[in-house]
Amino acid sequence: MKKLLVSIVVMLVSLAASAQITWNVKLGGGIAMCTGDLENTKNIFVGKVGVGFEMPLSHSLSLMPSLEFAIKGTKTSFDGYDYEWDEYYNFEETFTPMYIQLPVVCAYRLNLNTDWNIVLKAGPYFAYGIKGDYKLKEKNSGESSDDYDLFSDGDAKRFDIGIDAGIDFEYHRFVIGLEYEKGFTSFASSDSDADIFNQAAYLTVGYKF
Repeated sequence: MKKLLVSIVVMLVSLAASAQITWNVKLGGGIAMCTGDLENTKNIFVGKVGVGFEMPLSHSLSLMPSLEFAIKGTKTSFDGYDYEWDEYYNFEETFTPMYIQLPVVCAYRLNLNTDWNIVLKAGPYFAYGIKGDYKLKEKNSGESSDDYDLFSDGDAKRFDIGIDAGIDFEYHRFVIGLEYEKGFTSFASSDSDADIFNQAAYLTVGYKF
């Protein structure tokens, strides 16, 4: 998978060098909540930052690859009774994976007037987890009982593939966007029978060069 990411980056750089392109940067924040075999999940606030380029394919159609640092994750809670200690427990766990990802979206631009455009975009993304923060906290006391990296410990898979879709509102060189990402690859470890998938939505602001 790592070789595939490198190959895609090399191919896109080659295309960028041989085509008329515009560059862009963006910064965004939003919410994430994993789906799958999880209970009592809650949203967490996340963010992303990225740089990319746009390569025209026709008057309205273009290819828009990006290289991004993205934060995703979820929060869950569970409770029960410890018969050995004769007490109730109530724990909250938070998983915050961080990825270097490569969305390759196809975009369709609608010109509203001389100032405004609307851009509809969708395509796959390929991601590699660089850090997987995991925290377990006892809600009643507020004490943290565990804190480690799930990727390093092998409790989560680093690679993720999914779909990236969104809409941008362009005002000259300034861009405001809404993006939604849905993972198709479970990041639960191979030893687990559970399927857990990333899901996130971002509000982004950007600038085109």
